[in-house]
Amino acid sequence: MSLPQQAWIEASLQWFVREFGMAKVSHGPVLPTRDLPPHGYSGTNEDIAALVCGMAEAMQLGVDLTLVFFDRTAESEEAKRKAPRTVGHYYVEDGQTIIGLDVTDAADPEYVTAIIAHEMSHVRLLGEDRISPDRKDGERLTDLLTVFFGFGVFTTNAVMRFGEVAKRGFTVHPLGYLDDRMLNAARNDGYSRLGYLTQREFGYAMACYAWLRHETRPAWAVHLDPGPRAYLRQGLAYLATDGAPGEFPTRRPGADPSAVRVTPKLGKPWLDVPYPRHMLGDRPPDAPGDRPR
Repeated sequence: MSLPQQAWIEASLQWFVREFGMAKVSHGPVLPTRDLPPHGYSGTNEDIAALVCGMAEAMQLGVDLTLVFFDRTAESEEAKRKAPRTVGHYYVEDGQTIIGLDVTDAADPEYVTAIIAHEMSHVRLLGEDRISPDRKDGERLTDLLTVFFGFGVFTTNAVMRFGEVAKRGFTVHPLGYLDDRMLNAARNDGYSRLGYLTQREFGYAMACYAWLRHETRPAWAVHLDPGPRAYLRQGLAYLATDGAPGEFPTRRPGADPSAVRVTPKLGKPWLDVPYPRHMLGDRPPDAPGDRPR
């Protein structure tokens, strides 16, 4: 991972602290065995709705949500080839905040949680006018926010999965879309990808998350897949040699000038609104460059 990537992660997490406070970080990560999924989860629409409600509270959403489900499994192969598979999206229509979810893999609660966390992070960033929709790093920042709000175990583990990847190209939709579980490149090597950060970036982000919590050997690391867990441990070892817990190397006075600055969107302030209610809908969606080692 390059120094600019490292600096971007550290600067972004510090910006999150200024924007959202430390309460969610202090609370600790959401874990699949302790906190999710809801008891008896089997992947029904009602189960997903209950999951969304719990996650909305954890993500501190202050808007009403409309949840829509879609499923492309019944479409013809020709139709699937023409349009990339979207696994999640966020948009606002007629003043209503909408999150759409592909229910093809609804029976996998950890995977669904990763998608929901990404889309809810869009709500916190775009929906609250904290960043501009045209930010080039907007989707990556959205992935990183899932770590800050405690859902990093889910989104990190979802980065790379084994699966059958169709022999076709892949494209990236604008704002709020997770497309075909593989958003960074076209490939056909038996893997499918979800998210805009790499395993190494997610691993370092999780290390920084633990560092903010003054954790040097977080017990929750056992819930990460082996690859990201190794990157987390490498990141923590690196951070431990270069500063005190909670302090990031590129953010100290006199640090390397290649560190980046996160600039929020200038716009209306965010106002708290009543606790969200949730409605169900059924309409379809339209490397050394490597610092921490």
